[in-house]
Amino acid sequence: MTNLTIDRLTLKLSGLSETEGQRLAQIITQRLASSDLPNHEPSDLAALQVTIPTRPNASIDWLAEQIVTSILRQLNQTLG
Repeated sequence: MTNLTIDRLTLKLSGLSETEGQRLAQIITQRLASSDLPNHEPSDLAALQVTIPTRPNASIDWLAEQIVTSILRQLNQTLG
C-alpha cells in the first residue's frame, strides 16, 4: 500500500463560503484516502498545482471529483 502525506492543501476558490471550502477539503481528502495510488518508492514531491475550469453552479462534489482526478493523474504521471 502506498502512503500519501499532504502537508498543506491550499484552495483558492471564488463563490464558496468558508464552510463550503472546508467541506470541499474534507471530501478531497476522503476521496484521496480511498483511491488507488501508484506504487512507488518513497519520494518527496514538492508540490502539485491543479486548475479546474469554472463551471456555473458546480456542486462541491463535482469540484472535489475534478480536483481528485487531476491530483491522481499527476501522481500517476510523476510517480507511476
